[in-house]
Amino acid sequence: MPILPRYILRQFLPIFGACVALFLGMMMMNKFLSLFSLAMMKGIPAWWILSCFARLLPSLAALVVPMSFLVAAMLVLGHLADSGEVMALRASGFSYGEITRPLLWMSIVLSALLLFVNHKAGPDGYRSFRKRTTEAAQKVARVELRPRSFTELGPWRLYARGTDAKTGFLEGVYLVKPGQISGMRINAERGKLTSEPGRGIRLELIDGQLQLPSKEPERFTSGRFERYSVFVPLTPPAAVPRDLDMQEMSTRGLSEKAKDPATSPERRLEYRVETAVRTVGALSPFVFFWVGVPLGMAKRRSRGADFAAGLGVMFVFYGLLVVGVSLGRRHELLSSTAPWLCDIAGLVVGIFLTRRAAAQ
Repeated sequence: MPILPRYILRQFLPIFGACVALFLGMMMMNKFLSLFSLAMMKGIPAWWILSCFARLLPSLAALVVPMSFLVAAMLVLGHLADSGEVMALRASGFSYGEITRPLLWMSIVLSALLLFVNHKAGPDGYRSFRKRTTEAAQKVARVELRPRSFTELGPWRLYARGTDAKTGFLEGVYLVKPGQISGMRINAERGKLTSEPGRGIRLELIDGQLQLPSKEPERFTSGRFERYSVFVPLTPPAAVPRDLDMQEMSTRGLSEKAKDPATSPERRLEYRVETAVRTVGALSPFVFFWVGVPLGMAKRRSRGADFAAGLGVMFVFYGLLVVGVSLGRRHELLSSTAPWLCDIAGLVVGIFLTRRAAAQ
């Protein structure tokens, strides 16, 4: 590789990495707090939080990578212009295209990578993230016994008049399983709650009555028992399949949903718009190259001004994206084209700025 491209990339890559870490940390902070709280309540090890973040990273890359590329490109070129290196290179015979070509290739590589991430890796990772957090939220790790209050015990709700947290002995036990027609109910004079490491929670009830629900609300089946055992596993049984959010669906899945006659017209428009948005977002580093590079080389200014200018460009770009999404969801003819408004506007402005910068 020639000296100039190596020099430009050596200046660019550390700042790009720092921007990725900064924006990624900002976007993950809220998720980290919620995951940390869930892990503490459920007694889940710290590596589980890291595994969740690993699944969430591809979906966050769609925003973090373009923003980081724009800010890093403007900071690097602004520094080179401020130190007089750009002027020296131009005086030495290097053209505008030769100076900026390494960043152009970097933008193309990042856009190609984001095409795969946005259409496949991101949705798959987010679906896995949702699955793991849902399973963790339903997991039974430990039970805090409190007298005269209901305690969640997997699918059951446990009430006891008297409790002993150390021994697990209970008095005046009332156990109900919601979700059925009239709810399964169990009453017992006393009981004992024990934990089976690696398996779950077991509740042994003594001298009580069991009521089973019926399809007819005014009827139920009742019976008495001397001993009755209820076991709640650590991990609940597989849940009923749910409808996936658009963020969890690959582009292929979105296309199939959009072609399905059973899909409502409103949802069909949303699927088409989401498909277009993923491609538009993936190409944003390429668009940001044409806008950010000439702005970075335009005139001397502080790094803070370059950072603020980069944020301004992103604000306008994503503002136009929101406008395009809104138009696409309202008009069927624009569902696949309106989201491209931001990319088209960015390229038009970028080409104008590039021509002016190259002519200087």
